[in-house]
Amino acid sequence: MLNLDKIQTVARDYTPQEVIAALVYQRQFNEFNGEEVITDLAAHSQLWRSFVFSKPIYAPDKSGLSFCGTVETLLAIANYRPMPEGSIIHFIPYPADTLYILAENQDTIVSQLMDFGKKWRADEVSICDSSTENEEEDWEFREYVSLRLQGGLWGENFKRDRDAVIISYWWD
Repeated sequence: MLNLDKIQTVARDYTPQEVIAALVYQRQFNEFNGEEVITDLAAHSQLWRSFVFSKPIYAPDKSGLSFCGTVETLLAIANYRPMPEGSIIHFIPYPADTLYILAENQDTIVSQLMDFGKKWRADEVSICDSSTENEEEDWEFREYVSLRLQGGLWGENFKRDRDAVIISYWWD
């Protein structure tokens, strides 16, 4: 059930990034500690432009794995119920396991963000930039990603003048 008053308050008082940060903050599983990740991202906000926490995205997704992750996310959200700490019944929280960070494509920034993967104990850290080529991905997808990331971040005068990179962190 949706509480419209609460939704209006959240929509008025918080940015989409803050809502996603709250989802990350509350997650803890295996080696992943959402509180640690958000604390580090908040302390180093100059390194990133945005982030999202979701199931892995496989492109061009010929096997449908991305869609399966979306189905699992929808089911977990549909079945979520807040429970008291002492309850023996626990529902699966937001089932994300992959953090995607959008940042400016500069060696010093990318290097620092890659180092966070070690600190956060991510099982896999990878970079997708305008030069990324993967033989498993078709050329239309690679070209789309390249075009979107080249000059994709706006500068001070809203000129499209900075290249972007996406760094993904995955926890098993």
